[in-house]
Amino acid sequence: MFGFIKKSLGKTVDAIKTVAPKKKIYFSKDELEDILLEADVEYALVEIILNEIYQEKITRDILRSKLLATLSYTSYKEPEYTAPFVELIVGVNGAGKTTTIAKLAYKYQQDGKKVILGAGDTFRAAAIEQLTLWANRLNIPIVSSKQGHDSSAVAYDTIDSAKAKGFDNVIIDTAGRLHTQTNLANELKKINRICDKAHPGSPHRTILIIDGTQGNSAISQAKAFDEMIGIDGIIITKLDGTAKGGSIFSIAYALKLPILYVGTGEQPENLTPFDKYEFVDGLLDALFEETEEEEKEEVQTQQETITQKSVQTEIEEDEIENIDEQENIKEKTLETFLKEERLVFVKYISDSKALVNYANTPVDTTIQYSNGTWSYLK
Repeated sequence: MFGFIKKSLGKTVDAIKTVAPKKKIYFSKDELEDILLEADVEYALVEIILNEIYQEKITRDILRSKLLATLSYTSYKEPEYTAPFVELIVGVNGAGKTTTIAKLAYKYQQDGKKVILGAGDTFRAAAIEQLTLWANRLNIPIVSSKQGHDSSAVAYDTIDSAKAKGFDNVIIDTAGRLHTQTNLANELKKINRICDKAHPGSPHRTILIIDGTQGNSAISQAKAFDEMIGIDGIIITKLDGTAKGGSIFSIAYALKLPILYVGTGEQPENLTPFDKYEFVDGLLDALFEETEEEEKEEVQTQQETITQKSVQTEIEEDEIENIDEQENIKEKTLETFLKEERLVFVKYISDSKALVNYANTPVDTTIQYSNGTWSYLK
């Protein structure tokens, strides 16, 4: 999985190298601004990230925590449902809906599921034919009509057939453009109602397909679809063909919607589950060089972080004889607390309080030391 994502970031990495040709141990804020903008991270988000960084010299760990914070909404939990599981696929023409539907169907096939497709895009010329070709290639049944016919009727017939024949998954295509946005919204809302009529509670998931080559311009498009019918998750296509991979941070932060998969090629198997840790690390590997432990400690000192002190593994209560030993315990317990909670130290704000950052939140957090332990400030 990681190999596919990293390979797909090739063009984005090449773009980054135009402003950061050499790997380094740390970058300045000015350098980081150029890097993020070159990767097509939206300027407003770049400003937010930079404002949340207190250090002048930015290491991999510091930048990693901030980038992960922008992706804090990308996790997805599948809803409870009664089979079949019905998915509605939406997106503008050219985003890659048809190919992505085939990839999803192929994935479900590999998981041992019985899949049926609904050719609900009855507006665009050749949409039905293209999806039928994929269905035949994958040996998957498809319910279709003629161009111009009622797409909601196709949705109803697809679900009805799936229930009658014991299918596990239903994937329904939709139109990406009608004469006006109002017409498109009305049609999508109608399909939603008909799906619920055919199988109460469906569609169980509405997925928006976003063309990765559009970068940040896809954000307003995504917001429009979300306002029309509500989006449950996003699939970003053509990631391997764009230098705008950084726009994923902007899209995730602006929409606060799960990113389910990324398209990493043209073949049916080229649909990779999105993992924010692997995505972020794939970018950071192109920026930061690996350092020896002593070099890392030196950088931490330059960044005004705490200096870790060597203490005995176990210190009995009766051995605490002076303030120096108590300070050692405080710093040792801080080190353990940071590791267990996956926090990044920012700075001390008093003798017993410190400012830290948790990778899944976009803001800093205060922790306090009391009675030999560290805890979050209530």
